[in-house]
Amino acid sequence: MSGEKELFGKLAKHVNLSLKSMLIVERLLKGDIKDHEMESLIVEVITHEKHGDKIAAELTEMVTHGAVPVALLGDIEFLIDRIDDILDLTYFIAMEYGRAFRTGISRTEHARSMYKEILKVTVVAAKALETLKEELEIALEDFNKLQELNDVIDVYEDRVDEMKNVILDKLYSLGPEVSAITFNHLLEMIKSLDTIVDACEDASHLLIRVISSMRY
Repeated sequence: MSGEKELFGKLAKHVNLSLKSMLIVERLLKGDIKDHEMESLIVEVITHEKHGDKIAAELTEMVTHGAVPVALLGDIEFLIDRIDDILDLTYFIAMEYGRAFRTGISRTEHARSMYKEILKVTVVAAKALETLKEELEIALEDFNKLQELNDVIDVYEDRVDEMKNVILDKLYSLGPEVSAITFNHLLEMIKSLDTIVDACEDASHLLIRVISSMRY
């Protein structure tokens, strides 16, 4: 089990990087930061993303060199990919906000109003990431707890779907009141957050399947 334990430990560290980046996104969306703080926060997100790439490369090497049984190889590779996708998308959201900040889009009335709604989604996304991280930490220790946490992530995913639909209705209702670039900016942010929580759910279900296979 030592190979699986090390692998899940590295995956938990990777998810923690996504969580740290998501908390930075929360700070950005609150809009109470100065120019110099913005650059510092963006650098933090970039650093997390590069660290995540390094962990992903280590995980791929571990899997390639037989750290997990062949029967689990496909699910493990997909699990690594989904968790890596989460960090990539969190990085994208932060960079997208950075571009909006530099061009003044983030300071428009409609953008500020929509950010308040999107911020609520980031709070749920952060909770989903916290839960996924806990799952990876206890996966080999407590299968019953793992199943409970999996159910929690399912609830978070359902909640984000509901929130996304409300936000999209509000965004589309603005119609010609917002520029095309502002509309696309806000649309990409909410779609990316939705995909992140979907990926958390995918990763959670994969983890359940992997651990179930190891138990029997």
